[in-house]
Amino acid sequence: MPRRAGSGVVGFAWQVALPEESPPIPGLDAPSFIGRLLRMRGVNSPDAADAFLAPELQQPAGTDGLLGFQEAVERAAAAVENGEQIAVYGDYDVDGIASTAILVEALREGGADCGWFVPHREADGYGVHADALERLGDKGARLIITADCGITARTPIAAARERGIDVVVLDHHQPDGELPDAIVAAPTRAAPDHPLREVSAGGLAWHFAHALGARLGWEPRPRRWLELAALSTVADVVPLRGENRRIVDQGLRELKRTQRPGLRALLAAAGARNGAIDAETISFQIAPRLNAAGRLDDAALAVKALLETETRRAEDLAGQLDSLNSRRRRLSDDAWQRAQEQVERTRAEHGDVPALVSAGDAETPPGIVGIVAGRLADRYQRPAFAYAVRGDLAQASARSRAGFDFASALADCTDLLVRHGGHAMAAGFTVETANLEPLCKRLSELTESAVFDRDDAPAEPLLEIDAQVPLERVSQKTAEWIARLAPFGAGNPAPVFLSLGAPVSDVRRFGRNGKPHLGFRLGRWNAVGWRMGDREADLAPRIDAVWSFRRSQSGETELELKDFRPA
Repeated sequence: MPRRAGSGVVGFAWQVALPEESPPIPGLDAPSFIGRLLRMRGVNSPDAADAFLAPELQQPAGTDGLLGFQEAVERAAAAVENGEQIAVYGDYDVDGIASTAILVEALREGGADCGWFVPHREADGYGVHADALERLGDKGARLIITADCGITARTPIAAARERGIDVVVLDHHQPDGELPDAIVAAPTRAAPDHPLREVSAGGLAWHFAHALGARLGWEPRPRRWLELAALSTVADVVPLRGENRRIVDQGLRELKRTQRPGLRALLAAAGARNGAIDAETISFQIAPRLNAAGRLDDAALAVKALLETETRRAEDLAGQLDSLNSRRRRLSDDAWQRAQEQVERTRAEHGDVPALVSAGDAETPPGIVGIVAGRLADRYQRPAFAYAVRGDLAQASARSRAGFDFASALADCTDLLVRHGGHAMAAGFTVETANLEPLCKRLSELTESAVFDRDDAPAEPLLEIDAQVPLERVSQKTAEWIARLAPFGAGNPAPVFLSLGAPVSDVRRFGRNGKPHLGFRLGRWNAVGWRMGDREADLAPRIDAVWSFRRSQSGETELELKDFRPA
């Protein structure tokens, strides 16, 4: 999911895009700076710009050319029509949880006898397992549909097929060679320019559910399940372009008016107000609560919360998720502190942050290594992984930076790994603890070119800035136009601006667990600096500020500080 910038302890080099490199779009009915920002995002024609600025009007992308998709729909429809028992096998993150909920509801509404299963992170581990498939078969399942997993599960699926169980794989991950003996519908097998190539598993499940409804002769309303698909799309950090952008924009509109008891209870627990619900609400309020179940307990709690139709039970499940999330925050903060200490010791020994940042120990729960890895990558602007040691094995999660494909790097290290999977920017793996050191060495060699320049001199991590603007020229109308570029996230970051000599007043620290944030006035705007409480002394009466717009929980526009220096 998108992350707030840290305080830049490594030292950001500020890079401002030059206006002449991104001229306005001729004929666009919008301010010239909007045209420049669109060009920076690869939008170059008036028609493309109009579509980008009005995603709420866009129609769903077609599924033609998506290998295996129609065959998968036909097999599921046949199972429904023949009264076969179906089971959905999901994953324990938000993408897997949301896609599981979409498929279960769609199949049940079509009249199917449909159950579901999501693995327990520590008891079962990631992915599709033969014993779990066997248990589902023992309960009567004749068709199993995987959601957000299965594309590499050749051995478990082969065992299921020997027992007469058919498998449909709905997975957006990359195959690692031969496909399993199943009907595989995976966007990664489509042509590079296919409109569904980069969808999340939730986005794929949304298209599958609507195609299944059409095949069975019942048409779900056009925006049914979009709020769940939006959850998965934002949480799984897939690029917010094209179809993904449509899903999130329209899904957020559905989320604001959702009647789903579990989501209403989760929004209430997070203190989210309808007017302020955006992609950040998913990233920092809803997704962490859903993920907390799989991180520290059982992801089944989160699936139940999304499927629950009775308000009181949904509120009870949301309360459990909220409590787990509070515990997750405490454990994450402790693990993050230990990880920083490890990296800083390495930095002191070698005089610089290494090309690959890594940290971990036996105290860190496996369920939060992804959080720690994300913070390491953000803080040090390097590819990073965090790991939890459990006996002879270490479970790890990796996060990358632009220009380095972590999934491909892990594929080059298979001789050292027990298992691995994921995407270019986010991956996971299990390694024997005895192989941690040689693995880190090899990955460091692979990452070095992404962090160091040709002369082997350390390259400062860049904070990319869209434009330099005087703060006094920034108005509420400016913010309203920038808001039309939302939803923001991977592939469509919120525009970032630099204002020189901005006046600072009304400084305060806030936050919990000794990790304070900064709140203050920047000119006439309220501003916040996440995790910048330790830089309060650096705030001069005037600063050169790098910032972006954000919406507060009360729905008001404010500025989010990315970095600053005394003017």
